[in-house]
Amino acid sequence: MMNTLRKLHSRRAAPWVALLVSGGLLGGAWVFQYGFGYLPCQMCFWQRHAHKAVIAISILAFLAQIFAVKTNELFRYAIVLAFLVSFGLAAWHTGVEFGIFPAPDTCAVGDVDAMPVIDPNDPLGFMDKSIKPPACSEAVWHFLGLSMAAWNALVSLIAAGWVATSKSR
Repeated sequence: MMNTLRKLHSRRAAPWVALLVSGGLLGGAWVFQYGFGYLPCQMCFWQRHAHKAVIAISILAFLAQIFAVKTNELFRYAIVLAFLVSFGLAAWHTGVEFGIFPAPDTCAVGDVDAMPVIDPNDPLGFMDKSIKPPACSEAVWHFLGLSMAAWNALVSLIAAGWVATSKSR
């Protein structure tokens, strides 16, 4: 077990770890959205963009490894930066949920239960109505007392630390 952790904590494995972490968080967000009907707020979307950046940078790091381009440190720092951006956005969102910070003006108050109703006779008619996402200040799901934004902040910070401290082997 310890040998596996040491291998995963190498700079060569760092893009794989980053891809798995961000892919898992992004995939989990999509499962909650499309599988369970939890609509994301504006700040949730911002956090997703940071994970998309981690995934893109990780893929570029893989390509650099394949073609033996000596830019591994650059990609490692870029992955750490993207994880820190995700952490910052998620921590800010958590602060908004707890009332510590004001919500951005783009976080309109909506109705969490207002999923669009699709009429079989007019399947595109729901697009004429305005969609109201949930307010950024209202966490729609908690696990062990933490919202999705708080979990994202925690996991993103741990992942940033993991990649930043990865050893060359």
